[in-house]
Amino acid sequence: MSAVPQSIVTTGKWLHREFVAARPVFIFFLVAFLLQFLIIKLAVAQFSIPITAFSKAVVGALFAAKAVLIIDETHIGHVLERYRKIVAVAIKTLLYGFGTLLLGYLERFLEALHRSRSFDGAVRQMIDQANIYRFFAWVLGVTLIFAIYFVWSEINERMGEGAVWSLFFDKP
Repeated sequence: MSAVPQSIVTTGKWLHREFVAARPVFIFFLVAFLLQFLIIKLAVAQFSIPITAFSKAVVGALFAAKAVLIIDETHIGHVLERYRKIVAVAIKTLLYGFGTLLLGYLERFLEALHRSRSFDGAVRQMIDQANIYRFFAWVLGVTLIFAIYFVWSEINERMGEGAVWSLFFDKP
């Protein structure tokens, strides 16, 4: 009987450690995604296109924060440490940009599949309702956000933990 409460406590401690590790990265991506949604909303305001910005930004920031922390612990993350920092930043940025593109198409396909209830109908609906320019603008924006994060991370690693933060936010 004591095994169940012990596993709950262990799980709670694990979740707390994960949240503490991801918090700064999550906040960065949350602010960046909210800014991107704001820019898109302002750009398409004349067309009255509804955007549920806050919930999408929170979910996207959670996924992005965990994804960038996970890739640093994988084989590719360790291999990229041996290359020049510009190469590591470029490869990670391209990888996440391509992932954003794939996930964007997958999201649109699943929404269309839910509405049409058939694979063929979903593909036709995606083609008919595609706003490719807005979609690519979104992918480019997300890719640039990842690039900024990876550059910031590499600079912070080179200068020492917290040095970039103190450079910009401490009193001179």
